[in-house]
Amino acid sequence: MPPKTVFTKDDVITAAFEVVQKQGIQALTAREVAHKLKSSTAPVYSNFDSMKHLEREVIKKARDLLLDYMTRPYTEGVFLNMGVGYACFAREQCSLFRALYLEKNDYKDILDELEGSLRKEMGKDVRLSTLDDQDRYSLLDKMWIFTHGLATMICVGLSEDVSDEYIIETLRDVGSAVIGATFMRKHS
Repeated sequence: MPPKTVFTKDDVITAAFEVVQKQGIQALTAREVAHKLKSSTAPVYSNFDSMKHLEREVIKKARDLLLDYMTRPYTEGVFLNMGVGYACFAREQCSLFRALYLEKNDYKDILDELEGSLRKEMGKDVRLSTLDDQDRYSLLDKMWIFTHGLATMICVGLSEDVSDEYIIETLRDVGSAVIGATFMRKHS
């Protein structure tokens, strides 16, 4: 008799993440995860006390992947890279983007952690170094609103051009106007 396969908590999270990545958050069931693991549902329930707990772990993993996208060097600008990464994530990881932002609102605490990381990341942008924290955070909020709209349009198929070039140009243009207005207000 072959040895019994033991699945770790990380194995279950990885399988669940792949289910959500390919099929969306609504497909996250113990049976789908078990199917991905090629096992019974026992590993799911022996590692997690509820599907809600597993779902939170998947959302954390999606948030971490989003942060990875947002800290990649698409351009010379740290702040611009954050927006480009957000839009690229929506384009390339549409099911995860939907799970994070469009389908449920149960993860505010997890997404607040992302915002904290982004605030730290903004501090690395030398162009914004003369702004105080309040002005930088206000700038992040304003650009987040625009970037989220762009990313949502890309994710749901309402944007005809979803190329990196289009995303960079659009965010650079809008960002320049919003950043310029922030500096003008600060110096007036």
